[in-house]
Amino acid sequence: MALPPAATITIRETLAMLDGPKREIAQGVANDQYVFWLGSGISRERMPDLRDLAKRVLLTLHARVDRANADCRFKKALGKVVALAAPSEQEWAEIDFAQAPDQWPVFAALSGRLVNNYARMLNVTVDGEEADFLLWDVLDAANVYSDETIEPDAEHLCLAALMIEGVASEMPSANWDTLVERAVTMLAGTLPVLRVAVAPQDTRWNRRRGNLYKFHGCAKAARDDVAFRPLLVARQNQINGWVANNAVMAGFLVHLITTRATLMLGLSAQDSNIQGLFAAAEAQLAWRWPSHPPAYAFAENALGGDQESLLQNVYHLDHTPQNKPAMDDEALVQAYAKPLLLALYLHVVTAKLQALVGHAALQFLDADRDKLTAGLMHGRDLLADAISPSAEHVLEVLLLIGRTLALLRDGNLPAYRSGLYAPLTPDPIDRMPADPTLGGSGVCEFAVATGLIGIGLERGMWTVEKSQVGDPQSGSMTLVGRSGPARVYFAATPQAAIRLGLNGLIAANDDAVIVHSHDSPPPMQRAPRRPPGRTGLATIREASIAELLAEGREVEDLLERFRGKVAL
Repeated sequence: MALPPAATITIRETLAMLDGPKREIAQGVANDQYVFWLGSGISRERMPDLRDLAKRVLLTLHARVDRANADCRFKKALGKVVALAAPSEQEWAEIDFAQAPDQWPVFAALSGRLVNNYARMLNVTVDGEEADFLLWDVLDAANVYSDETIEPDAEHLCLAALMIEGVASEMPSANWDTLVERAVTMLAGTLPVLRVAVAPQDTRWNRRRGNLYKFHGCAKAARDDVAFRPLLVARQNQINGWVANNAVMAGFLVHLITTRATLMLGLSAQDSNIQGLFAAAEAQLAWRWPSHPPAYAFAENALGGDQESLLQNVYHLDHTPQNKPAMDDEALVQAYAKPLLLALYLHVVTAKLQALVGHAALQFLDADRDKLTAGLMHGRDLLADAISPSAEHVLEVLLLIGRTLALLRDGNLPAYRSGLYAPLTPDPIDRMPADPTLGGSGVCEFAVATGLIGIGLERGMWTVEKSQVGDPQSGSMTLVGRSGPARVYFAATPQAAIRLGLNGLIAANDDAVIVHSHDSPPPMQRAPRRPPGRTGLATIREASIAELLAEGREVEDLLERFRGKVAL
């Protein structure tokens, strides 16, 4: 069955693709097997696109033309830029240099053609000015792309969350902006999660959970320190000579290509230095086709010529007319970065929860564990149906999940310093079993609890309402059953449960449920902190997943005893 176009595919449809024909790629991401190569497409709705840059170059050069000087240097530069768009004879006749370019009938057409010639356009020099005059002075790239008033978009937030979850450890980026870095700061606060490498010496810093290689430079670094100005790569001569002039960074990237699978997001791969890196990597250690997971994947509606050329280079040992259709189909992930990254995030978190269920319910038969994992999938799909890949929705989801995990572990709301979002686990799935703290952390039992809630949702036992980000006393979620709504809190330890009360997040007469990962703590004196609810009596119900698991080996029995405890 044909997939929806990449521009209109929904989150649920993208998840179905990741569950089906692109399952190996999704599993590879969950195990941190992919390098995320980032291009301008992930910042398209936040930063000027290439068409806008071309228009700005034309207009700014024209505005500086000295009409009294027939040999004006700005007019000569403007003529060179226009020529790069290859106007026809008829189009040349419609170009009047006495008028502003936006008055030309062919202005939009010329700007559009300059998109694919952006490096040659920026390579145009103005007599008496520095070689990067168009980039530095005309486009003011250092200030425009480091503008701190511009908020991260959905793509940057999802990349940050995947990085914090430990499944997106390597990110080469051709982008000058700092939106990925700002997204990490929003979610992780001041925690040492991200390493950013711009200059060669930056690669000597200790690796972190996430490593961002800004191989075309960084606008903020160039704005703050003139030494980084030459590292802003945009001109054709810079691109052509990049590999030879950047041996350290090129070596790092070639190593990533030879040792890790590639996922390109918003990157056309048209630049010769990028093509050269992949060709050099394959000359050292070629990927064979097919590989598992697929060695190359592109988030696009259709493969472009440069991406097909890249596949010819990297799969040259197996690229035959017979193999080409299957190669292209395997490499194409027909979803743009926005829906794909959000779907990948939901897939990763759900897959981690499923793995944690297996760790907690070792005594269960496969069929019973499958019911719990199916419950998790149902909850994931309900969430996917309720959101869109917008920055607003993505941020809300991440804040709610971050709050749930903070309440689970600490019995308190997250703080900026330690981050508004904490990972379910900081490791990819295949490394989770090596974590010696996993068994006592409470997250395994939390996974079982969420699986039970998912089963109940699927069977109509209750419905769910999201908690309110702005209300510190709204719990992790609200479940609505026959007895009415109840706020749900999770507590990994008795200490976390006690802190829920001490921190004023729950009171004795709340209509609420506390789901404990481990044994329930002794009853405490709880003084009401709010006016009575429906009955005026203490209505907190408590359930211990560890105790419930110890009492049986069948999910149906477990579900019934859980329902009895939460009384919904």
